Amino acid sequence: MTHENTQNGEGLINLLLPSLAVVFGLQMLRAFIPGLAWYLRDTIGASTMSLIPYALGTFFVGFLTALLVRLIGIKTSLWISGGGLGILRLVEQLVKDPGVDFWLAIAGVGTFLIFLTTYLGWSRAKGSAFQPIFYLGIISGFALDITLRGVFGLRELREIDGWLPFLLTALGTAAILWGIWREGPPESQRGSEGNCRSVSLLLAIGPFFLLQMLYTQNTGWVEEVSGLPFPAGFLIICLGYIAAAGGACLGFARPRSLHPSLVLGSGFLLTYGIYYADQLGAASLALILGGQFILGWGLGGIGRANQEAPHKSLWRTTLALTGGMVLFLLLSFAYYVAQDIALPFSRASFPALAAGIIAALVFWASFQVWKKTPRDWEPAGLISTGMMVLVPIICWIAWSPGPGRIQPPGTPVRVMNYNIHSAYNVAGSQDLEAIASVIENAGVEIIGLQEISRTRLMDGSPDMPTWLARRLGMEMVFAGTEEPIWGNAILSRYPILESGYQPLPREGSLIGRGFLWARIDVGEEAPLLVVVTHLHHIVADGHVRLVQVPEILAFLEGKEQAVLLGDFNAKPDSPEIGLIYEAGLVDAWLEAGEGPGYTDASNNPVKRIDYLWHSPDLIVKEIDVIQTTASDHMPVVGSIEKKN
Repeated sequence: MTHENTQNGEGLINLLLPSLAVVFGLQMLRAFIPGLAWYLRDTIGASTMSLIPYALGTFFVGFLTALLVRLIGIKTSLWISGGGLGILRLVEQLVKDPGVDFWLAIAGVGTFLIFLTTYLGWSRAKGSAFQPIFYLGIISGFALDITLRGVFGLRELREIDGWLPFLLTALGTAAILWGIWREGPPESQRGSEGNCRSVSLLLAIGPFFLLQMLYTQNTGWVEEVSGLPFPAGFLIICLGYIAAAGGACLGFARPRSLHPSLVLGSGFLLTYGIYYADQLGAASLALILGGQFILGWGLGGIGRANQEAPHKSLWRTTLALTGGMVLFLLLSFAYYVAQDIALPFSRASFPALAAGIIAALVFWASFQVWKKTPRDWEPAGLISTGMMVLVPIICWIAWSPGPGRIQPPGTPVRVMNYNIHSAYNVAGSQDLEAIASVIENAGVEIIGLQEISRTRLMDGSPDMPTWLARRLGMEMVFAGTEEPIWGNAILSRYPILESGYQPLPREGSLIGRGFLWARIDVGEEAPLLVVVTHLHHIVADGHVRLVQVPEILAFLEGKEQAVLLGDFNAKPDSPEIGLIYEAGLVDAWLEAGEGPGYTDASNNPVKRIDYLWHSPDLIVKEIDVIQTTASDHMPVVGSIEKKN
């Protein structure tokens, strides 16, 4: 097959196999990483450090690739890894047990890592015309992944019941099997690779995955940091992948563009931007568009450096590519473990280190490719990416603009306080629809939510507040605390007039806290002020909450028609809760509740730490704790009205 044929439509077909494998691999990664935190640690009770053997053991499977290829041949390895990945993903679509799902994710991640190395060795053995397909396949795979999530409201297919998600997964599996079948017999049973100097550049693949999953594929992060409304962040992400595909085409076809001085400057800008990513504001748009171009450009340069593959083996590729994915694991693990263990570096150092590793490797690649002659362009990645991102863009444009404003009838207003635990139930399974059903069945108009995130890697992929707002037909405001995409939210069936956020003192604690407030028109002369917070979570560290609570009380001082909702992580007789009583706020449960009002844990309630407070000019005549295990907390619901 000639390179001319790959440009005339064949290249698009060749992209199908690596692109779909990357989609399934990403879905497995987004099941595996949250599974470590929410199933293995939170549900089973494993310690943070005991997660390491599971994590490393899974990723170390990739180091077996060269041995597997040597024993059974590269085509059989391709069938086992690619076909196995598709079948595991299809089975996962049917499985609802979180334990089985976790082990399927372990197997899926392992087979995906084997596939990456096997397919790269295979594409090299097929000749230089197929060299760009692996690298463009990674980019188009990320683009296809965000396309699918965009069409389904930024949720994973595996999280959605029904025949359509299963059908799409089955079609994807069939396409992978067909793609392997059409590859034909191999020219070499052992694959092909270059020398250590060029192959070592593949260490960049893992850090590339990390930056994509933390930032450049993260619609919630873009919108929160830039201040853009939904769904503008999604559209920027889509444009970013077109820029990445264009950069990859440029780097591969025109290696002279990778002048070392230009690469050095671009790498510095990328690393600097990633380190300050959460503080960029509107400049985050430049990070997405420009950063994606730089990343794609560098990936193309790395691919061009690996164009020559005279060695009939895969051990160098296995070490470099799997080693890069282990870097992905270690850096992402460190990024989140910093919330549990004090480290000598800031959390921002780990994504910045990933960017720095990519920059250094692309700089090294530039010396290897800068003087190489140009070659024909391979537009398949650019065309496929552009075609894919049109689908969700059309969907978003066609969607309704959101809930229309209704005329509020006045009090009483049903208000809910709910810590949703990132939508993970007590069995360790994520079920956002169950959270929506609890809210819907309660018939509430205003909800304060804690432990809610917007496309956070450790929480899977859902944009929780956005999806819940659209699912329930409500307005939404959100504010991140420890990072821009994890924190508190307010949903309201009535118009939100204004809102704001204020951070709370850390006092040496590792997770940032704050409170979100909104003024909501409920049909009275003055709007209802709703404040939502989630205080420091370690019970023994009452001194931290004793500093945090006065900040909230200072904000509420002198304000009428005010409601304070939150998970305070403190019992009613604790000193920090005593400060709220002394400030004159009314504990709605003591006012109208019956029984102890326990809210935690939902499968064995033994304490009351979730509260609904209000100013003295309001009254609650009815309050209840809803019995549900959709989260590890149970929600508190009260009917609030103006006191006569």
